[in-house]
Amino acid sequence: MNDRVSVIMPCRNAAPYLDAALRSVWRQERPVHEVVVVDCASGDRSVDVALEHATAGHPVRLVSEGPLTPAAARNVAIAEASGDLFAFLDADDLWPAGKLQRQLDRLHRAPHVDMVSGYVRYFERADDSGLEPAADSRTETLFHVHLGACIYRSAVFGQVGRFDESLLYGEDVDLMLRVRETAVPFTILRSVELFYRRHAASLMAADNPRQQADFRLATHKSILRRRAAGTLATPLRDFASFVELP
Repeated sequence: MNDRVSVIMPCRNAAPYLDAALRSVWRQERPVHEVVVVDCASGDRSVDVALEHATAGHPVRLVSEGPLTPAAARNVAIAEASGDLFAFLDADDLWPAGKLQRQLDRLHRAPHVDMVSGYVRYFERADDSGLEPAADSRTETLFHVHLGACIYRSAVFGQVGRFDESLLYGEDVDLMLRVRETAVPFTILRSVELFYRRHAASLMAADNPRQQADFRLATHKSILRRRAAGTLATPLRDFASFVELP
């Protein structure tokens, strides 16, 4: 298997966090092919931070766009990416050490598997390195459909389509519904594969009525697709059934 990994990273006004996000990619034992940073009209130093990493010799590809939604920004990055595998990391989150090695190893062991995910650790404050949750930070570890915990063979997006740009929220939920509807083979590791940062400036922290509306819309679209395919009476497999045994 060719391990050219393209990292998809949408970014908007993430300068306080972008340096740590990129450093969490560089610390992986397995080097990535590229990080496609799609800057969506940031008004802070996000572009400067990305360029500083590129100037330092890291494989950053900066794409400057207007104020896109996360779904649209990811689609721009997918169109630009040249890797055989797509991994995701938002500009305010972190990859744990060893994430890429664990997930690539799992793909090597099972060539029929097209996606590998893992658990997510939510945190509020990083330690002095900026790369780990602080020892006294409030944390929570569970499985969720966060894209940053996943790695995909790029062909998956030809099979299930790209992100639904009509959704401001829940585009990751919509994608995972389509993955399950089309029976893309995947597995969920029991290890933590994403540190998800909770902070007041994040999109998910905003009190926006579209959050619940978009999550409901994603579910409704899944029902319509399954009804049209004649599979609505067959329940989608529960995520717990994809978690690897100890």
